[in-house]
Amino acid sequence: MRVFILVLIKFFLISALFIVSNGNLHIGDSVERGIFLDSYSTWMNNVYSQGAQIVGYVVNSRWLPDEDLGWIEPERANRSLE
Repeated sequence: MRVFILVLIKFFLISALFIVSNGNLHIGDSVERGIFLDSYSTWMNNVYSQGAQIVGYVVNSRWLPDEDLGWIEPERANRSLE
């Protein structure tokens, strides 16, 4: 669990550095800090909404086959062996 949390923290820190470097932002300037916070919060909102879409798709997917594959239920299998 600790490794997962560390990976998440690194992911969000690296993404913040990408936003700063791609926008050529200087965090010491209050105006550019506001631009960074707006950009980062927009990015976080997009990550959350796209993650929710992916999880919703996975949850609503049908994971079982539609056709009968000829499987025998365990109760019937025991009776046929007797």
